[in-house]
Amino acid sequence: MASNHNDCDAVSIVIALAVFALPVTLLIPDFSIWDVIPKIHVTRWPICAQYVTWSQLNTGFIIILTLFFGMYLEIRKRTLNEMVDTVLTVTRATETTLDEERDKQAEAVKVCVELLDVSTEHYENLILLRDDLRKRDKARQRPPAIEPSTSDV
Repeated sequence: MASNHNDCDAVSIVIALAVFALPVTLLIPDFSIWDVIPKIHVTRWPICAQYVTWSQLNTGFIIILTLFFGMYLEIRKRTLNEMVDTVLTVTRATETTLDEERDKQAEAVKVCVELLDVSTEHYENLILLRDDLRKRDKARQRPPAIEPSTSDV
């Protein structure tokens, strides 16, 4: 079954054009939508009766657009401020972590220097002990060595 169904039929296109074109017509001076639409009887209530000129209507529209643009800028500013705050928080956390690591490394270097000093002292003590042992070996009396005399030959 082949269907020739379009997603957009003529009624939807006319309604979409009317919805998007009506606000644009407010910007055109001396244009009334009632000139295009067939005349129908409109009942006005005295509470809702407003007499607005085209310049007042355009000014109001521009003010509303300016307010919306200001709100958009405020929302963007707040999101950017949140991003800056998160970046600053991460930077501070990184700096504190780096400071802790520097402290740990400084302590490790200090311990290594102390170990080096201790090992140097032990090495010096070993050298002194070796020298003492050599002196003791030399100081020990050994029996005299018998050397052949030259007259016996």
